[in-house]
Amino acid sequence: MKVHVNLDVCQGHAKCEDLCPEVFATDAVEGKCVIKDPEVPAGLEEKVRLAVRNCPEGALRVSNAKGSK
Repeated sequence: MKVHVNLDVCQGHAKCEDLCPEVFATDAVEGKCVIKDPEVPAGLEEKVRLAVRNCPEGALRVSNAKGSK
């Protein structure tokens, strides 16, 4: 599973980082989402899905296909 962020939509609420700091961080300059590793580590899939569902702007999405953008 991969996770993706649309930085044009992200407003920097950081709910993703609050819910899954293992995968998400916040850029110190722009305050927007940073994905530490787009390939979601085993065992964190549900936390990432929860973060995606809770993004107020809908800036996050997941894909199951390797190599998807």
